[in-house]
Amino acid sequence: MKFINSVFDKEKGTSEVTMEHMGQYFVGKARLHPDDKDKISEYAGCSYAEARATIAALKYERKMAKEKSENIRKFIKACECYKNWESASPAAKVAYRQLNIYIKRVNHLTEMINDMMFALDKSIWKRDVTIKAMRKASQKS
Repeated sequence: MKFINSVFDKEKGTSEVTMEHMGQYFVGKARLHPDDKDKISEYAGCSYAEARATIAALKYERKMAKEKSENIRKFIKACECYKNWESASPAAKVAYRQLNIYIKRVNHLTEMINDMMFALDKSIWKRDVTIKAMRKASQKS
């Protein structure tokens, strides 16, 4: 994955990050909550936008891997229809191995996407809790 560009607009409270992956461009966006205007952070906004762009790129990669594994599965299924097909032959084993490689890749990408989405949600939640705690502390003093 290659970082292309990052734009932060303090007036609007928006961040936008562009990433390139597998020849495609992916844009992640983040918007400041209106209640948090006093705690605006370019770093937080751009990091959230970058995480969203990365998730979009991984989803695209997973989609490509799913299509490839589905094509291999269909090929194997078509080959199994022939009476001369031997499941124990070296050629068949190669085909099965390729299918398993792509299935594992899809599963790994799914786990990565889920982990990143969870981490992003947790990061946003932590920042929110921190800002609320800071506001309460400043109101007490």
